[in-house]
Amino acid sequence: MLPIYNEAASIAHVIEEIRRALWGYRYRIIALDDGSTDRTPHILKDLTEKKKDVVTLRTPVNMGIGAVFSVGISYVLGVSKSGEDILIIMESDQTSTTSTIRQLSARVGSGFDVVIASRYCPGGGYGNFPLGRRLFSYSANILMRLFFPLPKVADYTIFFRGYRVGILKRAGEVYGRFGLIQSKGFVANAELLVKLALVGARIGEIPFVYDYGKKQGGSKLSIVQTVNEYIVTLLYLRQVRGKVSALARRS
Repeated sequence: MLPIYNEAASIAHVIEEIRRALWGYRYRIIALDDGSTDRTPHILKDLTEKKKDVVTLRTPVNMGIGAVFSVGISYVLGVSKSGEDILIIMESDQTSTTSTIRQLSARVGSGFDVVIASRYCPGGGYGNFPLGRRLFSYSANILMRLFFPLPKVADYTIFFRGYRVGILKRAGEVYGRFGLIQSKGFVANAELLVKLALVGARIGEIPFVYDYGKKQGGSKLSIVQTVNEYIVTLLYLRQVRGKVSALARRS
């Protein structure tokens, strides 16, 4: 699954690399166009018409990562025929290396519900990442670990993960399919991870080096807006944790 916003410079290349990485697998590429205003819609239309392995979902306007995740996950839950299917969510700007897809799939297949391509576990890291962005990412992850410590989880905020569809279905039953993600912005990554952990997800990590130098196009992250969203989401998740705990006690 590829969340996309104005990625005309990279999206065709990324999709072709995914095809190469998944040669021999049964797969479907879900392109989630979040109201792009550049040539992205035209490129996706062309790719969809040429091959049937790409499904394009499009929002009429830019709605943000949270809304796009909700649309994409809802689609996956609607079409998946097995809880053992694996959903990989990755970035569409060439920073998510397609060679890592098979590693994520293998780890999910070995018994995990969620596997994170982690910058903060041993062997992971950054390349060519601006200092300010690195400090922000590091601080956000410390904050999440402080309020919601999860065993063996170091990276709460990266997009690049593998999910067993069964855990998404279980979470959808608890939170409601469209209640699984309430955040609008980039904090949706952390919200989804914590909510899955609260319903018993087995979570693991593999090392991943995030090379910002590969990025095509400008950053869509607003640090001030994202800081505000983290504060609101932390308070919200504390309420969610209490409600899920109460449900577990009653059952």
